[in-house]
Amino acid sequence: MDKSIIAYFESSHDFPEEVVIAAKMTPYKILGEVRKPSETADQYLFKTFCPLARSILEEAFDESDQWAGIIVAHGCDATNRQYDIWKHHITTPFLYWFNTPMNDRKSAKKFFKEELKALVKALEEKFDLEITLDSIKRAIRLSNEIKSVLKELSNLRALKDISNSEYFETVKRAMLCDRTKALEELINTIPRWQSKPEFPSDKRRIVLTGSDITYREFMDILDRAGLRVVRDDLSIGERYFATQIPNKEDPLESLVLYHFNKPRPSTKHHANPRLDYLESIVNETKVDGIVSQNLKFCEPFAYDSVWIVNSFKEKGIPIIHLERDYTSKADHQLINRLEAFNEML
Repeated sequence: MDKSIIAYFESSHDFPEEVVIAAKMTPYKILGEVRKPSETADQYLFKTFCPLARSILEEAFDESDQWAGIIVAHGCDATNRQYDIWKHHITTPFLYWFNTPMNDRKSAKKFFKEELKALVKALEEKFDLEITLDSIKRAIRLSNEIKSVLKELSNLRALKDISNSEYFETVKRAMLCDRTKALEELINTIPRWQSKPEFPSDKRRIVLTGSDITYREFMDILDRAGLRVVRDDLSIGERYFATQIPNKEDPLESLVLYHFNKPRPSTKHHANPRLDYLESIVNETKVDGIVSQNLKFCEPFAYDSVWIVNSFKEKGIPIIHLERDYTSKADHQLINRLEAFNEML
């Protein structure tokens, strides 16, 4: 067991990893494994349940004894309704439910701050440590540095020949390893990306939005179809670093403000801020079109997709929506549609 790793399960970017960093532990986002069947998890979750959530549960069955503990953050029904299964069937020294509000009312902000306090207390009591306000401030500074460098790297996508999968793997690694090490690696990546060839003339610049993408094969398929992601609306992507955590005297208040100011996924109310954010992306960056997608059985993004697609079509912005299975082999069936979209652009 690695006593320094706290694994967490979330459906978007809901978990305040800075609290874990302040405890001198490493937050590890559980992403599942698309290449491994979810045979054990399927004994507890029906086949029409979110396939990513089933894969994440499978990883917990396989790896939970390697982590100091697990925190489940409420992000959608797939996390909310699955917690009881984890509670009864996952073996771990520490399992904690972190409740996050689904709306942005004043009462929700007060509630979220109380949840942060409860999380701090739970970690202190379980692991016999102290999480001070100063340590949370230091963790916030580290997180902001990582976000700043990731944003700088992200901006290079529209200028340089940076493959979709290379960008994806870079962001993903920053969410899985020790954050001080992650920052060092990211800083070293800047000159390497800056020295890459110019953006390839045979690629189309697109925005990628929708359900979380947790494996590189889908990003490779976009590249094969001639589509290069230069902006995105994903939690393993820009949503992770789009905004900085404010610098307030009370660091918990900083985390509250950050939580409600960052780009919102389809699982949160209200829906309009997500469309506003996507429109701002299109206005800021020269793009040829938008690829919207949702994972099969991911209802929040599926519901939103009709409204999102129609909104951009009314503005004359090319957009395609895809429903994908949680398997790299099935994703290859989408290449024809993506290539046709490329030709249309």
